[in-house]
Amino acid sequence: MDSNKAIQGLKIALQTELNGIEFYKMAAEKTEDSKGKEVFKMLADDEFKHYVELQKQYNSLIKSAKWSTASLGQSPVFNGESPIFSNELKSRIKDRHFEMSALSIGALLETNSIDFYRRMIQEADDPIAKDLFAQLQKWEETHLEAIVKQLDLLKEEYWAQAQFTPLY
Repeated sequence: MDSNKAIQGLKIALQTELNGIEFYKMAAEKTEDSKGKEVFKMLADDEFKHYVELQKQYNSLIKSAKWSTASLGQSPVFNGESPIFSNELKSRIKDRHFEMSALSIGALLETNSIDFYRRMIQEADDPIAKDLFAQLQKWEETHLEAIVKQLDLLKEEYWAQAQFTPLY
């Protein structure tokens, strides 16, 4: 991948991470669930870490046409049966349309990021770039796994309480 294509890819990645930061900040502000607030803030912080690293890489490519060694550290760990929201949310899920929408939108954002970073790994010829994109992909996969686990935990109860059942 030539440096112009790499720079364009980094611009897309930077915008993607900014989208994630803003979305998760909004979700943290809007949810009434205390654990959800905490976890959405953590997700926004994770996306900010990615943004800072991508900005560092962008600056390095602009200045020296070289990738800089990257280390994002360990991807986050989401604990418990209910990784994003408190267990109490399930009992009042009927009116939690925002929370269910936030999970669905978060899953789309994370899936798109994973797909993008996977493509960047394939296109990159520099081992440092491949490693960076692999780290980012791993973090986004961890986010997606937690979101999907939470969706799976809540969706049946949400559908039942919201009466998303066929009419006969």
